[in-house]
Amino acid sequence: MTTSDSPERQLDLAYTRIRQRSAPRLGTAFRSSLTVDVASHHPSLSQLPGAPNDAQRRDDIEHNAHDSALRVVWTRGAQCRALAEVLGGGTAHKADANVAAACIEARAGLLVARHLSSFDFCNVAVPHGFSPNTTRSVVAAVGSGPHSHLAAVIAHRLSHQLGIPACAVYGRRQGDEQPQAQAVLATIAANLPDLAVETIEAANPAALVSSLPTGTLLVVGAPGGSWFQRQLFGPGARIQAKAPNGTIVVKHAPTRVYQIMQPPTAFGPHMRVADAAQLAADEHVIVALDGQLLGIAYTQTLQQARPDRELQEVMDDPVFLNAGEDLAYATELVGHHGSPIPVVDADTRLIGTVATTDLDHPPL
Repeated sequence: MTTSDSPERQLDLAYTRIRQRSAPRLGTAFRSSLTVDVASHHPSLSQLPGAPNDAQRRDDIEHNAHDSALRVVWTRGAQCRALAEVLGGGTAHKADANVAAACIEARAGLLVARHLSSFDFCNVAVPHGFSPNTTRSVVAAVGSGPHSHLAAVIAHRLSHQLGIPACAVYGRRQGDEQPQAQAVLATIAANLPDLAVETIEAANPAALVSSLPTGTLLVVGAPGGSWFQRQLFGPGARIQAKAPNGTIVVKHAPTRVYQIMQPPTAFGPHMRVADAAQLAADEHVIVALDGQLLGIAYTQTLQQARPDRELQEVMDDPVFLNAGEDLAYATELVGHHGSPIPVVDADTRLIGTVATTDLDHPPL
């Protein structure tokens, strides 16, 4: 491919390379040989499956339904439900009027909604013209903006759940330097090694989008960030309608405590210090009664206290996180007080805990 090729020609070559490469069907164990030269940040396309027939698609969807599923909540509308169920591996949760509470209850990593809003309690995906039955490939339009990684993740998951090819495309203006594009694609390739990546030079996003093959679903980040995104939602807002098989607009949100917390383990206030000390496996134990958080007792305190005393006599005031706190505050609290940190709901009822190991596992 040369930079003098038209966007249509560049996309045609990219899709030809994707479909000509043979690989095991999705649903079987495999890893592609996609390689990234970290020194030069230069990504290269590798194996992706060709477009499957209907029988293969059904087999792949059934197989992938048993994979570890992304927890998804949807608001209303047939498109939202369809996208949520595909991304959730066949399972999705319907939100009621209190969307934030629904996200906490489901520990959702993604909310599928009908419109973008200021809601930042969870990652958001908004489908426009989405139909899983007619989608034959997925393209994530990525750039330097904050939502690009989420766009790539959604495209990657749709590829696996539907058994169709996907790639991440960095669209740049003619004459722009490539290092930024290569760095972005290298990061995506490192995190999603079986997702093809491509940089394409185009005069404008409209030319790129209109040249997508029939049946292609476009996944793009919310307004702002890359040149492509600014054009898509600014002067070229109608570009969404040009996507051959619909568009999904995604918006990244900070990771919240409820998305990484684990089921709580707590001791009653009347437990003997000797028994608690024997069972303690962390830097402190959590004390609760009937689901209500009462305090924490540090392991060092348990070791120094009289064995026959009760936990309520030696415990300290509780240190806790609210379910909606962001990851930065959780990290600070765990670093200062040790783990696990109790997580409470609006009524200070104990609903989970966050430990050091949980901080390294965001939902997406």
